[in-house]
Amino acid sequence: MINIEAAKMPGNHSQMGRMAAAGDATLDVPDMALNIGGHGQGFIVKEALAWDPVANEDGTLGGALALGDDVYIYAVADASGVAQLVASKNITVPDGYTAAETRRIGGFHFGRWRPIAERYNKAFDPPTIIVPTSVWDQAHRPDCDPTGMVEVIPDQLWADIYLASEDGSAWPETVPLSRYDATPLSGTEGYSRYLDLPYLAANAGKRLPTLAEFFRYADGAPEGGENDNDTAWSDTANSDRTTTGTVAKAVSCVGVVDAAGNLWEPLLDHYDVGSTSSGDYTYDRAILQNGKDDAELRGELRHRRWRMWVAGGHFGHGAQCGSRCASSYNHPGSVGSNVGLRCVAPARRQ
Repeated sequence: MINIEAAKMPGNHSQMGRMAAAGDATLDVPDMALNIGGHGQGFIVKEALAWDPVANEDGTLGGALALGDDVYIYAVADASGVAQLVASKNITVPDGYTAAETRRIGGFHFGRWRPIAERYNKAFDPPTIIVPTSVWDQAHRPDCDPTGMVEVIPDQLWADIYLASEDGSAWPETVPLSRYDATPLSGTEGYSRYLDLPYLAANAGKRLPTLAEFFRYADGAPEGGENDNDTAWSDTANSDRTTTGTVAKAVSCVGVVDAAGNLWEPLLDHYDVGSTSSGDYTYDRAILQNGKDDAELRGELRHRRWRMWVAGGHFGHGAQCGSRCASSYNHPGSVGSNVGLRCVAPARRQ
């Protein structure tokens, strides 16, 4: 039951159901009651089926949705007591409005989509649509900025659509972003797998995935090719990473891009060989003397040949790249140009 009286209290928001994709470029928006602007400013949002963001935009969409767009839906205060809906590419307020008269209530990513029926199909060309798993609202979203994320496990886990790129802030305040057509960060920028990448993820309110979570969000993405970049950026002749989303077919069945190829994805899974030999047991400062803070003295690590998992394969791995490709041969202290970053986050609990 929508309670308009409760919506008069600052911050209140309630809704009947979830926002969802209604087609390639439209949304179903549920009934809502929400506060916009403070005490006494309660409004309702009437259910809108097959609502068209382009027909109700603020001008930032330019009259059409484009591959890579992150779109935010705003409720705008109206004298009638029924809030109007406006779509915008602005993450703060839509053009022509102020924060006092608008409230962001949801959003989506416009990108490539591979349905379950086309799981692992190398011949399938994913269409560009509102990615169904990317649609979020205030009652159904990750526990961080939902921009560029998709739901991987219903009501439990969300993942970045794209390999992380830098937001332009100086280290250690750099925030990793999930963006289309961006240069994904790697060891080329000096990031250490063990020391820096978890720190970056935390800056966005996220974390590294586990191997089991990678298997989930990479599912359905076709493996790479030895001599082409048709299904993944993996041609053995490649010498470096490419921008995110370059390969149209490199998308999984939850909408994650480049899970196979381009750059290894570091995971939370670590292990120590557990040798009892004194020759394998060491105090190790070298692991800590690399990455962005390699000049800082931060103690020593005590381990027996410590290793960490990475997954997906990198730009020159050919047919080894894929949704079940993984390696445990990696030294945690490595700063490698073939390792990137993808983040995950838990669903927000209501």
